[in-house]
Amino acid sequence: MTKVSTGNTEPRLPWAGKQVRMEDVEETLAELWHLSADNVRIGQNIRVRTSVLNFVICAPNLAAAQHASAGLRNLGSTHIGRVILLILNPDPGAPPGVSTWVTLRSFPIVSDMMRHTFEQVTVLLSGSAASAADTILQPLFKPDLPVYLWWLQDVPTDNPLFHHLANSSSRVIVDSHGFFQPEASLMQLAQISRALRDSALSDLNWSRITHWRQLVAQFFDVPAYQRYLEGVFRIEVEHSVLPTDSAEDTRPARSPIAGATVNATRALLLAAWLKTSLNWHIDPSHPDNYRDPETGAYTWHTLHRTGPLHFIPTEETAEGLYPEPVISHSGEGTIFVRPRVQPGLPPGSICLVRLSSTVDGKLATFTVNRTDDREHALTVVTLPEGASPPRTVPIPGTQPAIDLLHEELEIIGRDHLYEDTLQEVSQLLSEI
Repeated sequence: MTKVSTGNTEPRLPWAGKQVRMEDVEETLAELWHLSADNVRIGQNIRVRTSVLNFVICAPNLAAAQHASAGLRNLGSTHIGRVILLILNPDPGAPPGVSTWVTLRSFPIVSDMMRHTFEQVTVLLSGSAASAADTILQPLFKPDLPVYLWWLQDVPTDNPLFHHLANSSSRVIVDSHGFFQPEASLMQLAQISRALRDSALSDLNWSRITHWRQLVAQFFDVPAYQRYLEGVFRIEVEHSVLPTDSAEDTRPARSPIAGATVNATRALLLAAWLKTSLNWHIDPSHPDNYRDPETGAYTWHTLHRTGPLHFIPTEETAEGLYPEPVISHSGEGTIFVRPRVQPGLPPGSICLVRLSSTVDGKLATFTVNRTDDREHALTVVTLPEGASPPRTVPIPGTQPAIDLLHEELEIIGRDHLYEDTLQEVSQLLSEI
């Protein structure tokens, strides 16, 4: 029987509720539900209790756990039956221990008169107990309900707990915005995605570029612009970084899970999505392919066979049939991902997307450029006959994870587009 740790090092977590022994979790929760029912009878509000899924949040430390627990106040999903907040302290020098807290959480559904209530069990594992986390957690799951896992840290390469939880979960949720080693974690995530057969994979950062993907796609909803899609030869994506001589940290609320100061994940996902959409292929032998994860700068040279390719025949050029220089591209393209210093914008935010195209020797550019106010962007189309008037469109900054999490908890199936794009990112990083 597992005992709760005792001693002077026992942490106090008032935000986690009542501390109990592991074997008393279910009995204590039953008592809390009885008290809640009594309060409802005395008051006039309505409590809604649902049991749709187990939601496991795995945090690397107490600060990240408290941040996630506080964020649950703003989570509007009514699908959660039980939250299991797992805090790992795998320090081999720490004494082995299992500490457990339980509480009931609630938030308003329509108004404060109607509230959704769910259970929260917080488990702190230290020392060697962390290696037995999967065995310790198993009795805490509500039976016959799917498990959704939110992993609040970089994706590990050799952590049996993560692989066990991922394989036993219906959905695995990460937020690559919080990765401290973005490239390594993305590569590992792609490998895990290939291995997971029954688990869907989600990245909250993928949701953050939805507006950018929509804006790029909307360019070519215009019939007059559709022909330029076949002639795209250059993709440029810029992401925000902090000034090298600045200590300013613009990440929301200085979150303990805010991640690295240079994180090109969103830009890489967007570039990979565009590459796939255009049916481009990387030229791995090109000498000018470039990769610098320290600054977030990348260059890939590509080959493609889509669209009409415009060549200038040598004999016709020699005969003077083309007196003026003609822009043409022989199925080659270039993808640029670059950092951009934009004060006040959290690192990793998309700043600019630009597609350059040539059709019949005429150059056109399609640009979405974020403005200085962070919440808007300018879209501009430049054609040979001139530029269209700039259009100001709303575009969110870095949305808090808890806001995006609500949408993820409503999803049942797999996001095949994201999973395919993740594999493309892995390929991009492997080719240079």
